[in-house]
Amino acid sequence: MTPQDVNGSGRPATAPRAPVARLARTLVLALPLASALASCGARQGPTQPVPCMSDRECRADRICHEGRCRFLAEVEAELTGTHAESSTATPPDAGPVAPAEDAGAAADAGPPAETEPTPDRAMFMGSPRHHGRSVHTGPAEAPEQRWVHRTRARVFASPVVGPDGTVYIGSLDRSFAAVAADGRLRWRYTAGDKIYATAAVAEDGTVYVGSDDGTLTALDPTGQVRWRLDLHDEVDASPVIGPDGTVYAAAEGVYAIDPAGAVRWHVPTASHIRSSPALHPNGQVVVGTPEGEVLAVEPSGQVAWRTPAGASIDGGASIAEDGTIYIGTDRGHVLALGPDGRERWRYETGEDVRATPAIAADGTIVVGSYDRHLYALSPTGELRWKVATSGRIRASARIDAAGRIYVGSQDDFFYAISAEGEVLWRHNLGQDVDSTAALAPDGTLYVGADDGGLHALR
Repeated sequence: MTPQDVNGSGRPATAPRAPVARLARTLVLALPLASALASCGARQGPTQPVPCMSDRECRADRICHEGRCRFLAEVEAELTGTHAESSTATPPDAGPVAPAEDAGAAADAGPPAETEPTPDRAMFMGSPRHHGRSVHTGPAEAPEQRWVHRTRARVFASPVVGPDGTVYIGSLDRSFAAVAADGRLRWRYTAGDKIYATAAVAEDGTVYVGSDDGTLTALDPTGQVRWRLDLHDEVDASPVIGPDGTVYAAAEGVYAIDPAGAVRWHVPTASHIRSSPALHPNGQVVVGTPEGEVLAVEPSGQVAWRTPAGASIDGGASIAEDGTIYIGTDRGHVLALGPDGRERWRYETGEDVRATPAIAADGTIVVGSYDRHLYALSPTGELRWKVATSGRIRASARIDAAGRIYVGSQDDFFYAISAEGEVLWRHNLGQDVDSTAALAPDGTLYVGADDGGLHALR
């Protein structure tokens, strides 16, 4: 489960804006048309698992449709049989969406292989670009559980491994822990609310962690608070750290924050962002929004472009070495965008894609879907393979130096999959695995689970 699986954000939902409510009443009249379309076999986009009884329970541009909070454009598109596009997209001359096989010369050529290994960074997906690759090698055969650090609630956040081997992990019980490589607790900090976000660790050892009381907190290497910054909404998107030490975070908008805790700039958005900011090689900050846009912000804080995705976005973007941006949507699509925000292709899975795509060394995009499959796509958008699990996949995949893929599923298992799509092993963690794994230099895999544990596997 995710923050939005509870009520959309972890806080009471706000009332919809008047135009949304008016359109919701109009859509009620169109329900017979929706039934007719369904009886004709029209495919409906995946619904978000957020129950509702009225529009008042849904946030931003969402309405209560058939008992679920749905992105307004999705419902309108289903009832009319059209693809939703934003009329306010930037750049305005962006062309129509092309299928993968007709995506143009740039897409046909595909991005170059991701051949430049970079050291793992102690942040979500191991890199500000979120490529998800590690320079370390994980277990090829079924591992043993070395130890478990227990918390009192689900562990949705992903662990990160600091330069000295310390593992940092947050929990929904509000605890944030620093755990030694042998499983001993070094210190624990208690946040003001649940921790969904993955922490980021700077080169000087400062640890940045967000919590659902709207606070971004900076802790020193001993767990003492250096500063707290109120971002006025849940901070459940994982922060990243730029080359100059700037911290990029998301709440109700995107923030650039200096290492001393001062806000350099803030780009507000219409509602709460859950997509972790990714740093583009050109310096831009890229996030997805609940309003169904991919947003790029210049290092100065100016908006560079906005591209409509056609559905809400909960996962983060990943960025290839050539600047191609990959991101999933709650309507089950994986999108590829150029550095200018133009859509190159989109691939449709069966349900929501809320994981952040990983990018293998050969450019293969690896991402899970709520349709219970892990997908491997070529840089031009063709399916290379897919692997079925018995549960939805919310966790993002990690890829080791040998090309092996590690990912959790809501079937209680944590999987190792070869670069060719063969399941090498799976380890039962007892409950859903929504946490994205971290890989240590000694080959130990660290992953959280809904049993409240941080598990060390090797």
